[in-house]
Parts: sequence; C-alpha cells; structure tokens
Amino acid sequence: MRPASFPILAGLALALAASGPVGRPALADEPPQAAVPHRAPRVSWTEDEDWTAVVARAGSLDTPILIDFYATWCGPCKLLDAMVYNEKPVIAELSDVLTFKVDVDKPRYDGLEEAFGIERLPTLVWCEADGTELGRFTGYVSAGEFLTTVRDWKADRERERSLESDLRDSPRDPRLLTELALRRLDQGRTGDASAALDLLAALAGDSLRSDAAEGVLKVAVREDGAGNRGRAAELGRRVLGMYPAEAAGDRARRTSDIAGLDRLAEFQAAVADTAGLMETYERMLAWDRYHLPALAGFARLALAQGARLPEATTHALRAAIRSDKDPEMIRLLAACYHRRGFNERAVKWMAEAVARAPGNPDLQAELSRYRELAAPRTHR
Repeated sequence: MRPASFPILAGLALALAASGPVGRPALADEPPQAAVPHRAPRVSWTEDEDWTAVVARAGSLDTPILIDFYATWCGPCKLLDAMVYNEKPVIAELSDVLTFKVDVDKPRYDGLEEAFGIERLPTLVWCEADGTELGRFTGYVSAGEFLTTVRDWKADRERERSLESDLRDSPRDPRLLTELALRRLDQGRTGDASAALDLLAALAGDSLRSDAAEGVLKVAVREDGAGNRGRAAELGRRVLGMYPAEAAGDRARRTSDIAGLDRLAEFQAAVADTAGLMETYERMLAWDRYHLPALAGFARLALAQGARLPEATTHALRAAIRSDKDPEMIRLLAACYHRRGFNERAVKWMAEAVARAPGNPDLQAELSRYRELAAPRTHR
C-alpha cells in the first residue's frame, strides 16, 4: 500500500462533506479542504465567457451545451474535477459538446445563475444549442453515472431530431404526433403539447381516427400520472368528441371504434369522470344497443348515482340476455329492480343467479336480504 493514498482518501472524504447551498458558507461551517491532485488530460472547458457568446458559438456549431455551475470552495465540485472530468471516456464523450464552466461567485454570472434557478452546487445543466434547457442533475456522481446520464441526454437529443425529421416527411402520422405531444409534455412545453394534440384531433374525420384518438388517450393517461386529473378527464372527453355520433358503416371500422371507446371508458372510470363515462356508454349504445360492456357499465353507473333507473333496468336485462344469463349480470338486474322498489322481482332474478352459481356466498346473502325486504308485501 502506498502511503500517499491516505491523505488523498482523507481529502476526498472532507470534500464530499462540504456540499452545501449556493453562496459561500460561513468559515466556521467550512471544514478544512485537503488538496486533491488533478490528473491530465481533462475536459476542455470554456470559462470566463458571456452566455450569449457561448450560445452563439454552439448555434454555429450545432452542438449541445453542458454548463457546470460550481464554486472554488465547493467540495463535490472539486471531486468532479478530480474523479470525473479527467477520465478518458468522459473526455471522449464530451468532445462534441460545448462545455461551459460557470463560477457562481463571479458577479458577471449572477443573472445566468438566477435564470437557471441554481440552488445547490454543483449543478450541471444540459442545453440545446439555442440555450434551451433539456436536463440537469445536482451533486457529485461517479464517472460511470456521469457517462450514462450524458449518453442518455445525447440519445434523447438524437431522437428529438429524428422525430422532427420524420414529422416533416409524415406530418399526419398519429404515432409521431403522439410521441411529439408526450415529449413536449414531459419537457414542460405545454403549449407545444397542446398544438400536437390539436393536430391529432384534426385527424378524427378520416381513416386515422382510431390511432389519433388512442394518441390523445395516451396523453390523458400521462396527465393523470402527473397528478393532473382534471386535465386528464378533459382530454378523455376530447377523445369521445373524436368519434362520430353515428357508427361507421364499415364493420371493421365500427369494431375498431367500439374497441377504442371501451378503452376510453376504462380510463374514465379510473379517473372518476362519471359524467364523461356515461356519455361514452351512451355513444357506444347508440352504435350497438347490445354491446355488453356498455350495457353493464351504464346500469352500474346509474345504480351508483341513483339516476335513470328505468333505463338502467332495461340495459341490465339486455346484459343478462346478451351474456347468456351470467350470474353477475342477473345480479345487476336484480339490483336495479331492488333499487326501484320491486323487491319481488329482485328476489326472482336473484334466485336465478343463485341457481346458476350455487357456491357463491355473496349471491346467497343478497338473495336472503331481498327476501326479507319482500316478505311484508308477500303476507298482505
């Protein structure tokens, strides 16, 4: 073991402990820093240059920008210099990137620091050639983690450019427009995401409708995943608006449309958009009055709301017939009669459900309950 390794390890440990918020901390809070040796070669950084000049140069070269916001007193910043920026794979990976170091203690960079919202050091920001931020990370990472992040950023940039090229060739491709909308949403560019959604919605009137509606639904799912349930429900209703009031004449097209509305109904149920869900069921039943998922769905939703119960009963009866008297569909029909106060009919249908599934204790219990409710009327 080389004796020289001990002070190096001690220095690295002290440097890691020195991470803190932007702004030089009080001297009492700053542990002593051991010198960390630098190994050549290192990443070639642009320093002491105005941001506008950096962006202009990146634009002329059509190259992405990597900004390293650092301070001379920042321990993790020194570790990046000592353990990452001098690694050959890192140097090679950044050879086609305009790398820009920004010392946050220099007044000339106060505006840039504020513009990027830098709160901790080090913060590395990945930008397009025009200076638009595409990604960032904060704190020390190993050379391996650094390389993975930068390669992912590069791959994403290439995909972005490929997508733009593909869209120039195929501006009405629903798959490409969906990817564009999702990417813009993830990037926080909500206006551009909305524009892509408008392009998808414009495809509602032709053969691309199913794929376009599916694309809008994917964006709705993403919005819900981000916690934007109201926006998700709004997009779900927009999907419904992409389907015509009357079913398509072509059988294959009609089948595809109904399958799309089935998926929409599942989504609307998940986001608890009951009003939109009822509209979707009504649209499907307008196309096919014997569509089983819509019949059962309408009846269940109406029961839960205590509304439109005669219609719910009719749909539940059709569902029972359409399902070849599935016990659960018969149970639904019995529940509709019970909710309307027709307990004897509820008993009749629940008894048939039990006969078809004699081992189901839930059905047995429900039948007993209906019989108790019907008993006073039976003895009068």
